[in-house]
Amino acid sequence: MPLSDPDPLKWTLRFKQHKTTILLFLDQAQSFTSIKQDLLEAITKTGRTELNGQTLPTDPENVILGVPVERNDLSKGWVRLEIPETEVQVHGDSRKIGGKKSVLNASPLGAGLKDGAVLAFRFKDSAMVDEDGLDIEDDAWDVLIPSYEEEYGGQHD
Repeated sequence: MPLSDPDPLKWTLRFKQHKTTILLFLDQAQSFTSIKQDLLEAITKTGRTELNGQTLPTDPENVILGVPVERNDLSKGWVRLEIPETEVQVHGDSRKIGGKKSVLNASPLGAGLKDGAVLAFRFKDSAMVDEDGLDIEDDAWDVLIPSYEEEYGGQHD
């Protein structure tokens, strides 16, 4: 692969599931749908059809992304990246924020992420959809963060 000049518009994002971390070099304004497709392609190019016991989806819409509750302490958990459409009152006017077409859900830049950000990912399955086809909120993220002791061993006396 040829070397390229650094580009301030390109970011490296880290995608985590269980003990797996995948690094993707992406445009900061790239759509999350396109990013999910790139993530699936990166996994399938290694010859895998499943990851950590889950079958890989073919549709990027079946990839769910999450952000850390506290970006400096990943052990505190994860929440969905997508901001649902909500109605808020601003100076007496009712406005809608979030939703599929919101700038907050459009790209890493719009979502307030930064270069080097960590995102969790998982795959949607039939247990995550109710009988009406609507997503069920599920905050179970399979991301293992090793402790310092696990990574480097305990302190020797």
